[in-house]
Amino acid sequence: MGQGNSTTVGPPLPEELALRLTNVFASKCFSPFELYCFKQTFKSLAEHQSDEVRYWPEAAFIKFLELPEVSGSGAALYRLCSYVGAFPFPSHAPAVLTGEALLRIVCLMTGRYMKVLHGDKEVWRRELWRACAVFEPEVSTAAAKNTDPAEEMNGGTATLSGDQDATVEASTAQSKKQEEDGGDEDELAFHTFELIDALEVYKQGEKVNVQHGSIPTESFLELLQLLLLIAPLGEAENISLYTTQLDERRLESLRAASKCILASFGVERNSGIGYKAFDTVVTNTLPHLFDSFGPLFEHFLFPKDFDVHKSKASTPEDVASSSTSEALNALTASHAGQAHIPAPEPLVPVQGDILDLNLLSQLSFIFSDKNIFHCLHPLYLGHSHGYSMGSFEKSVFHWHAPSILLVSGTLISPSTKQSHARAFLDELPHRRLSSSVNTASPLRSAEISPAPPAQDTQRIIYGAYIPVPWEATHKSTFGTDKTTLFQLSPVHDVFPASSVNQHYSYFNKPASLYSGLGFGSPLPAYSAMTASQQSNSTRRSSITNYSASDTAYGSGSFSESSFSGPSSPGLTRRSSLIGDEYVPLGPVSLHIDDALEFGVFTHISSTGASFQPSKLPVTARSGNGTDWQDRFEIDAIEVWGIGDANVAEEQRRAWLWEAKEAERRKTISLGMGDIEADRELLKMAGLIKDEGRSGGSM
Repeated sequence: MGQGNSTTVGPPLPEELALRLTNVFASKCFSPFELYCFKQTFKSLAEHQSDEVRYWPEAAFIKFLELPEVSGSGAALYRLCSYVGAFPFPSHAPAVLTGEALLRIVCLMTGRYMKVLHGDKEVWRRELWRACAVFEPEVSTAAAKNTDPAEEMNGGTATLSGDQDATVEASTAQSKKQEEDGGDEDELAFHTFELIDALEVYKQGEKVNVQHGSIPTESFLELLQLLLLIAPLGEAENISLYTTQLDERRLESLRAASKCILASFGVERNSGIGYKAFDTVVTNTLPHLFDSFGPLFEHFLFPKDFDVHKSKASTPEDVASSSTSEALNALTASHAGQAHIPAPEPLVPVQGDILDLNLLSQLSFIFSDKNIFHCLHPLYLGHSHGYSMGSFEKSVFHWHAPSILLVSGTLISPSTKQSHARAFLDELPHRRLSSSVNTASPLRSAEISPAPPAQDTQRIIYGAYIPVPWEATHKSTFGTDKTTLFQLSPVHDVFPASSVNQHYSYFNKPASLYSGLGFGSPLPAYSAMTASQQSNSTRRSSITNYSASDTAYGSGSFSESSFSGPSSPGLTRRSSLIGDEYVPLGPVSLHIDDALEFGVFTHISSTGASFQPSKLPVTARSGNGTDWQDRFEIDAIEVWGIGDANVAEEQRRAWLWEAKEAERRKTISLGMGDIEADRELLKMAGLIKDEGRSGGSM
């Protein structure tokens, strides 16, 4: 008696757990007003399946976010979101974008999940990599969905794909390193199952082995183009401001910037982007790459065409409290006002030779300060102000706020016959180091010219972030540990300041110990120089530049037979030499000569540098990828200030005061009451005769 058939309750279905997670996100991460707006937004574009399930197709997703279709970026983002919508069950991807899935996507992409889940940006980057990665070669995401999880968990029996055979050694070493770093421990998924009280499901469930996947190059390139486009996007800002008017020139520049970023992952020698390379590059050089996802997906919570009166009459059960109604009225009024607001000021106020909107977005991936988009002021543009240290000093030194220096140029061939370039090369140490640039890049195969670029015509862009005002450095360098060196083209890289040495920035006009400007090199001690070196340094600092007409051997008064280096009497050139020694370049340094004609970036992976060495994979650069020196002829230099209107006004006043002082010094003060002093001054100038001089014989 009392006995009955016992039933075993199985674990909850993935659909039940996903719904449970959605409810937690809805109650803990969103306000009632935001949820109401989200529901109205979803209903406005939702379509029906045969089983009455409402969902968003790809076209509706792209239409609402106003994503451009020309670059394929909208489709790339939709694929990413279809994976995120299946979280925390990756085998269920791609997910149909139902209301529940879309709410989870918004919560994760905006970072609101941090209110209930533990984990920082590093944990979320891991999930983003998985959302973009393919775990079986040449198999679609839909086919990957049907893969047996047990096979993916069998990491010991898995083999690499055929198209990765060429990099077996690198992949094996990378896999071992990943195992040392913790393998496939998924912190975000663990805390998610803990949150919904389903740890047993996590322990027995699927786990994706990151060692067996990679992001397809073309897919990630499309996503990079979108991220560059929406990088300036602010809170509740209209997306179409940045995604419309994409002419062919803008698209070409967009693709070029995207390829430079893509090259930093070492894709030229690999078929895709592995997790280790992805995490290392994004962490060290692109820490703010995905920041624009936040304001982009916030648009789901604040629809543009929201009608407060219609919402109150339609669904009474969804009407929020009085405070919500007030917020709703304020939001509606703000949207009504935005319709009459004129277009914002251009993000790049003046067209320069280097900086454009795409490079500005690329810079925003490095620095967290979003003032870079709205408080940018052109301080020095070489093509407008003239290429001289004096013009540079006059334009930049009165800016009392952070600034960014950009320099672009073309690599100098070691066999160049240009006399100016040869003289500069002979001043430099480490001349045996090769350039960091690959002479033939697969990423440039789609360009108009089918021929690989020659090394002496490869354009490169280096730069520096200077957090303090510029100053002349006669005895010591200036700058703080926030000073940063970076490269934007043809590879994206960042070199943060080091605490080992503090030779951050210098600016030396002739006649200094060695003249020029740069970052990362120490200033020589004048007391340590011999008397001969001191005399030689002073003599060379006073030598003027050779004429622009003497551009190559055999032209002008120079010939190849008469050339004997920078100290040759037949080729005098103002230089940065100290006596007969080379320019003292730091292990990681950027140096520009005092004529603003040539530059050199040196990278030696050794201790004692003022800037940290590159963290990029060795496959991202030519040669061994560790030591290199890029010697280039400058075609443009720009300095952009970052500051508000008050800083700009302070600089304008300083310039005005200097102009008045210059005029005052030009004027001779006569008629101030001292007649005898005025007469003596005019006599000295020869304007009146000295009547006291008779000029007679002795």
